[in-house]
Amino acid sequence: MSIKIMETLQEIVPELMETAVIPGVSLAIVQNGDIWQGHWGVTNATTRQPVIAETWFQAASLSKPVFAYATLQLALAGQLDLDQPLITYLSPVQQSSDLLFDHIVNDERVQQMTARHVLCHTTGFPNWAAQGEPLKASFKPGTQFSYSGEGYQFLQRVVEQIVGQPAHDWIRATLFTPLGMAEASFTGLKTNEQIAFGHDKAGQPVDFWEIDQMGAAFSLHCSAAAFAQFLLAAIRPSPITDLMLTPQIQVNDSSSYDDDWPNLEAPTNPRVGWGLGFGLQTGANGRFFWHWGDNGTFKACTMGQVASGTAVAVFTNSQNGGELWQPILETTFGTTDWPALDWLNR
Repeated sequence: MSIKIMETLQEIVPELMETAVIPGVSLAIVQNGDIWQGHWGVTNATTRQPVIAETWFQAASLSKPVFAYATLQLALAGQLDLDQPLITYLSPVQQSSDLLFDHIVNDERVQQMTARHVLCHTTGFPNWAAQGEPLKASFKPGTQFSYSGEGYQFLQRVVEQIVGQPAHDWIRATLFTPLGMAEASFTGLKTNEQIAFGHDKAGQPVDFWEIDQMGAAFSLHCSAAAFAQFLLAAIRPSPITDLMLTPQIQVNDSSSYDDDWPNLEAPTNPRVGWGLGFGLQTGANGRFFWHWGDNGTFKACTMGQVASGTAVAVFTNSQNGGELWQPILETTFGTTDWPALDWLNR
C-alpha cells in the first residue's frame, strides 16, 4: 500500500478522533492481497486500556455480509436454493403454524420469502418489529427494497434447520476457520481487556453489552485483522463474490432506515443498490461494494473495490464513529464521491 496513504492516515485519524470524541479506532486496509493495520486510542475511556491489533469490536451490521457469504456457500453446495421459499425448509408442523419462531406472522407474503429476498433486503419486513409486536411483511417479497435485520434473523433460523446445528458453530467451521478468522465470533464473548466498550456521544463508556445468543444481523465481534481476512475473500473473484456483487435491486432514495421503515413511495436511487449481502454503489471512481454497522455505541464501515483490489474496514467504539468514515475512504481511494454514504446520511 502507498506509504503516503499510510502516513496521511496516521496523521489524520488521531485528529479526527479528538474532534469527534471517539475513544478507540481499529482500521484494516486490504490491497492486492496485503493487509495494513492501524489502531488508535483506548478500549475504555475509564480504564485507558489501549486499542491493540487484537482488540475485538462489535461489527454490528457488518455481520450481514459475513453471514451472507456463508449462506451462499450452502447455495453453491446445493443445500439451499436461493429462490425456493424459506418456509419449505421447515418441518410440516412449523409450516402450518400461525406464527413462525414465535413472532413471525405466517401469511401469504412470508410463504413467498426466499434467501435471495433476505440477502438483498426485499422481504417486505421492517428493520425490526416493534417491541412485543408480531412481525409481518408489508409488501410482496422481491418488489421493493426495505432494509431488514429481521430478514436475516429469519434466514438464520432456517439455515440452522438445514445444517442441523447452531449457526455460530456452523459458521466457525465453514467460514471462520478456513479463512483464518480466529479473532471473530458471533456469540459467547465476555468482557476482558481485548474487547472494546461502547461510548456515548460525550465519550463516556456504557455498560458492557454481552451478546450471548447469535444474531446473524448484528452480533459479530471481531478484530479489524480478522475482518480483513474476510475482505480478502470478498474481493477475490469467485462464484460467491459474483453473487454478492451482482445488483439485485436499487434502494429507495429516502432515509435509509430511520424509524425502522423507509419511504417506500420514494423513487429509487440510480447509484445505490444491493447485491446478495453487500450494498453496491456506482461512483465517480467506478463500482464499490459496501456496508455499514450501527449498534448505537459501536459504528463500523467497510468499502471495497474489486477493480483496484482495495478494501477498507473501520471499527470504532463510539456513538460518533461515523464521523471517521468518509475522511478515511477519501484518503484511501482518492475520491470524494460517496453516494452510498450520502444515502445513508439522508
